[in-house]
Amino acid sequence: MKKIEVVIPDRALGELNSVFREFNVGGMSHYRVEGRGRGQAKPVSVGRGTSHYIPEFIPRTKVEVVVPDSLAEELINKILEKIGGPSFGGKIFVSDMPVAIDLKTKERGEQAL
Repeated sequence: MKKIEVVIPDRALGELNSVFREFNVGGMSHYRVEGRGRGQAKPVSVGRGTSHYIPEFIPRTKVEVVVPDSLAEELINKILEKIGGPSFGGKIFVSDMPVAIDLKTKERGEQAL
């Protein structure tokens, strides 16, 4: 199994969710994160708009899914096709997930997904 973590701008969450639905990915977690990378944040107005500052950390959404090994590469390619490119930006991180356990059914491995 593979754990796929995708860090994207907030506005891309709907598009990413549609990709997961297309691949019948059952579970997805997402949450707001802030960080910095190569991208430059836009100036933010302070007070009545007379003062500006550039925030050091940019708000993003982080999405996590766990999928079978056989689905991972195809899913990643579809994510790159749908939301990759200069208009969105972000990162995809992939790691091995040796064990998954469903608390309700006590199933292990891919059956737990």
